Parts: sequence; C-alpha cells; structure tokens
Amino acid sequence: MRQTILALVALLAIVQVVLAQQVLENGNYWIYYGNYQVPKTHRFVTAEPDARAGRVRTFPRNDKSKLQVWRLKNHKNGQVTLESKGARGKYLSPGRSGALPGAYMGVTTTAQKWNVAKVRGGPFTAFELTYPKPVFNKTLVVSMDSEDKEEPYYVNLANEGVDGARMAWKFARVL
Repeated sequence: MRQTILALVALLAIVQVVLAQQVLENGNYWIYYGNYQVPKTHRFVTAEPDARAGRVRTFPRNDKSKLQVWRLKNHKNGQVTLESKGARGKYLSPGRSGALPGAYMGVTTTAQKWNVAKVRGGPFTAFELTYPKPVFNKTLVVSMDSEDKEEPYYVNLANEGVDGARMAWKFARVL
C-alpha cells in the first residue's frame, strides 16, 4: 500500500513538472494585443509572407483569413514555435534586420523558438513572447508599434521594460 501511494505521488509530481513547462497547449490560436476579452475591437497578428521573408502586422479580425491563425508547438525546453496556418512552413521570427531592438518581425522558413510567459492571471490573462537569448544584455520582447503611428501597426522587437513597449498578448484558441 505504501509503495502504491509513493508511486502515485511520484507520478503526480512528474505530471505537474511537465504541465508547468507548457504555458499554452499545442494548437491553433489567434494572437492579439490586449489584456481583456473584447476581440472585435482588437488587432490580430497577421502574417504577410512574400518570396523573401515577409512581415507581420496587426489587422482587425478576419475569420476567413488563415494568415491570422498561428499553429503553436511546444518544445521540450519550454519554448514554442509559431507557424502561420495560412502560409505553411513560414514561422514568426525576427525579420531581415535580425534580433535587434526596434526591428520589425517577419515570417521566415526557419522555425524560430520563443519563450512564452504568463504576465497576468485570471480574466486578464496575457502572455509575453521573448527572444530566447539576451541581446546587448537585455531581454527582447515581441511588441507592437505605438498607437501614435499610422495603421496598420507593425509587430516588432523591443527591450523589456522600455516605456511604450506594448507586450501583453492574448492567445485565443481557434477550434
């Protein structure tokens, strides 16, 4: 009896560790900026692939556009890749400028891994996507252009904690 209980406790501990590493489940998601549930007024991350790298901007939701749907895949190290469902084989990645503060995001054929962390809980659950390696000793986060700029807003990289960096992303599951 004691061995059964110990085995059950060990199994539960292993399951808890595995689940703790996955912040989001594998699947298809709409990604939008915000920290509450009002998707009709939000702007959704949209892939714009081209022959070279493509770019990523935010547009109002279009249920017919598969370019706004991202396939999230978890990896063993707790990182994720995001592939455009509308442009298979194109992944969210730093654009042609590379991983630098202020660089616009793009879609490339190289699967870029990202760290994802929950920054708020409850009904205001939001996530932060960060580049896996520090750049100039700073963490780079996926951000969105300021609303002061002309639409459509570009998705870019920013140093974490910089004023004006808009980093709270929502992931809405696509069924």
